[in-house]
Amino acid sequence: MKLPEKNPAEKIFNQFCDSYKKRDLTALLNLFTTHTNLWGSGLDEYRVGIKQIEEQLKRDWSQSEKGEIEVVSFVPTPKDACWTAAVCKAKITIDGKEHVFEHLRGTIVIAKENNTWKISHMHASFPDYRNAEQGSFPVGD
Repeated sequence: MKLPEKNPAEKIFNQFCDSYKKRDLTALLNLFTTHTNLWGSGLDEYRVGIKQIEEQLKRDWSQSEKGEIEVVSFVPTPKDACWTAAVCKAKITIDGKEHVFEHLRGTIVIAKENNTWKISHMHASFPDYRNAEQGSFPVGD
């Protein structure tokens, strides 16, 4: 299987961000394979399949008026990689107030479905801010 010159996962990642900002449910769901899964930043956000991802997106949107995910930088990956990762910034408007969340980490794995690259796995997380500076684990003294 030969990939195009540019990693297609970056293109799909950007399409996800664009469609999320527009709250375009159809475009978002079309980016995922049939047998996909998603791990979100919430404790209970482990979703399997298109229906559960649709429910998650609707939940996100029911808790906010506006949302945007901005790619700050992609992690360098080989051109033939079937994945990409990025450090992002999320801007979410809740009750009329914009909240900015730095250091959102996003990763997608892509697979071909019906001759089209789609997301087969997506993971988004934030660092655990309970960690002390230079600490690897969120434990106190």
